Amino acid sequence: MFDAAITGLVQIMQPWPLFLMIMGIIGSSIFAALPGIGVLMLITIALPFAITLDPYAAIALLLGIGAVSNTANTFPSVLIAVPGSGGAQATIVDGYPMARRGEAKRAFGAAFTASPLGGIFGAMVLLATIPVLRPLVLSFGSPELLMLVIWGLSAVGTLSGSAPLKGLVVAALGVLISTVGVDNKTSLERFDMGGMYLWDGISVVMVGLGVFAVPEMIALAVRRTAISDAADMGHGLLQGVKDVFENWWLVLRCSVIGVWVGVLPGLGGSVADWFAYGHAVQTEKNPENFGKGDVRGVIAPEASNNAKEGGALIPTIAFGIPGSTSYALMLTGFIAVGITPGREMLGPQMSYTMAMIWVLVISNIIAAAMAIFASNAFARISLLPFYLIVPVTLVLCVSSSFAANYVWWDILVFLVFSVLGYFMKLLEWPRPPLLVAVVLGSKLETNLWISQARYGWTWLFDPIVLIIIALIVFTLLVPLIKRIRRGQARLGGEPTTPATWARHLGDNVFLVFIAGVFIAASLIAMSWDSLRASLVIYSVTGVSVFLIAMQLVLNVRDMGRLRRLGAAAGAIEAEERKAEFGRTVAAFFWIFALAFAVGAFGFHVSVPVFVLAYVRAYRGSWASAIGLALVSEAFLIVIFDLLLRVAWPTPWLVEALT
Repeated sequence: MFDAAITGLVQIMQPWPLFLMIMGIIGSSIFAALPGIGVLMLITIALPFAITLDPYAAIALLLGIGAVSNTANTFPSVLIAVPGSGGAQATIVDGYPMARRGEAKRAFGAAFTASPLGGIFGAMVLLATIPVLRPLVLSFGSPELLMLVIWGLSAVGTLSGSAPLKGLVVAALGVLISTVGVDNKTSLERFDMGGMYLWDGISVVMVGLGVFAVPEMIALAVRRTAISDAADMGHGLLQGVKDVFENWWLVLRCSVIGVWVGVLPGLGGSVADWFAYGHAVQTEKNPENFGKGDVRGVIAPEASNNAKEGGALIPTIAFGIPGSTSYALMLTGFIAVGITPGREMLGPQMSYTMAMIWVLVISNIIAAAMAIFASNAFARISLLPFYLIVPVTLVLCVSSSFAANYVWWDILVFLVFSVLGYFMKLLEWPRPPLLVAVVLGSKLETNLWISQARYGWTWLFDPIVLIIIALIVFTLLVPLIKRIRRGQARLGGEPTTPATWARHLGDNVFLVFIAGVFIAASLIAMSWDSLRASLVIYSVTGVSVFLIAMQLVLNVRDMGRLRRLGAAAGAIEAEERKAEFGRTVAAFFWIFALAFAVGAFGFHVSVPVFVLAYVRAYRGSWASAIGLALVSEAFLIVIFDLLLRVAWPTPWLVEALT
C-alpha cells in the first residue's frame, strides 16, 4: 500500500495531471458558485475529453471537478440565500443571517475551513475502510434504507426550532410533492394535471429557489437596504477559521455523517448537509440560536458535504456502485480509460485508488485556499444596495428554474413555490423540512413498497431496523427533553415577531389551505386503480390532517389568550404596515413581470431590459444599470448558448405573430 501511495502521488503531481486537476478545481468552483447550475454539467462537458486521457490524468481532471463541488457554492448560499447546489442548501439557514448581521467573512472563514477538513477526513476514511465497509454496505437492503430515510425525516422537528408540529406538516407536504409524476411501481401518472410536463416530477431546484431565495429577495426589496445591516463587513475571516477549530468535535461528527451518507447509494448525497445540520441542532448547546446566524449552523453542513465525496467514492471504486449522479458519470470515464472497479482497485490497480485519495486531499486544500482568497471580494456583495442584488438574483433564479427542463412550465412551477415560500416566511413556518422531504420522499415510498412486497411486516423485527428505530426515538426525544428542562417546550412554536390577531388568522387560513391540499390529493388518489400508487398519499394525509387539527387547537387557544390580554402592544403601526404591503406587492410585480416577459419575448430580450428597468426604477445610476444588464446578458450567452447549447423555445409573442 505504501508503494502504491507513493506511485499515486508521483503520477498525480506530474505537470499534465496537476494542470488538469487545477483546471478542474477552477472550473468546478466557478460552476458551483453559479446558482442552480452546479458541476454536474461541467463533468458532462469534460467527460468526452477525459476518456481520451491516460488513467492518472483522467482521475486528476474528473475527480478534481467532483471533489470540490461543494466548496464555492457557499458564496451564493451565504450572500443571497440562493443554493449554489444541493450540498449548500442547509448553509443558507444560518449563513444568510450571518451575512445580514455583517458577518459574511466569518461565515466564509468557517465554511472554507470546515469544507477541506471534511474532504480530507473523507479521503482518510476511504483509505482505511474500503475492505471493512464493502460487506456492511452490501448488507443494507430496502428495510434498512427505509429506516435511514425515516431517520432523516425525523430530524424535521429539530429543523423546525420550537414548532415541531408545523415542521412535521411541512415535511408531509414535501413527501406529497415528491409523489407528483409517473409512479415507478405502477406507471400511473399521478397529479399530472392532464399533461405530460409533470410526468418527471417536480425538480428540487425549483423548490429550493422558490422556497428559499425568492422570499429573501422580497424581504430585501421591502427593507430597501443592503443585505448586511452592518455598516461594514468587519474582520471575521480569521474568527471563522478559529470557530472551526473550537468546534472540532462537531466537525468530526458531521464529517462522519457526510461519509456515511455518501457511502449509502440509496440515500442520496444531496441530504448530507441537512443530516449534519439536524444532528448539530439536536446535540449542541443553545440550539435556540440555530437559524439566527449561529456559526455552528455553517460549520456542520460544510464539514459534511465535502466528506460525502470521499464516502461516495467508496462504493464507486469498491464494487462499481456510484455514490451519486456525478460519480456515475465519473465511473463511466474511469472505466473508459481502463480503471476497473472492484477487486482490481484493491490489488493490481491500488495505485489508481491511492491517486484518487491524493486528488481528494490536494484538491480540497487548493479549492479552500482559492475560496478564502476570494472571500473579501465576494463579501463586499453584502454591502451593495438592494437594487443591484435583487434583479440579478431574480434573473439567476428564473434562468436556473428554466434550466430544469428548458420549458416555460418550469417558470410557472417556480412562481408557485415562490408564493408558497413567501407565505411560509411571512407566517414563520419552517421551510427546510419541505426541501428535505421533497428529496427523500421518493426514496421513502420506493423502499417502503419494496420492503412490504418482499417481507410483509416481518422486516420491522430485523436487528438493524430495530437499532435504527431506537436511534430515531433517541434523536426525537433528546431535543424535546432539553427544551422541557429549559421550560421552552411548546408544540405550537413561539413566533419571533409579536403575536397578533392578524398573524394567527393568517396562520389558521394557511393551515386550512394545506389541509385542503392533502384532502384534495386523497380524493384524486381514490380514483386510481392501484393501491400501491395511492398508499403513501393516504398515509401522509392522515398524519398531516391530525397534526393540522392539533396546531389549530393551539392557535385558537392563543387567540383566546390574546383577547384577554389585548394584543395591541406588538402591532405594527398602520402606516408602516401599509408601506410594507405596498413594497411587497411591488416586489411580486417585478417577479411576475420578469416571468411573463421571458415567456412572451424570450430571455435575451427580457433579462437585460428587466435589470436595466429595475435599477433605474430605484434610482440606480445609468452606469450601474447598463453594466449590470450587460453582465446578465453575458451570463445567458456563456452558460446557455455556448456551454449548454440550449435550443430556446419560441416566445409566445413570436408564436402569436407568425
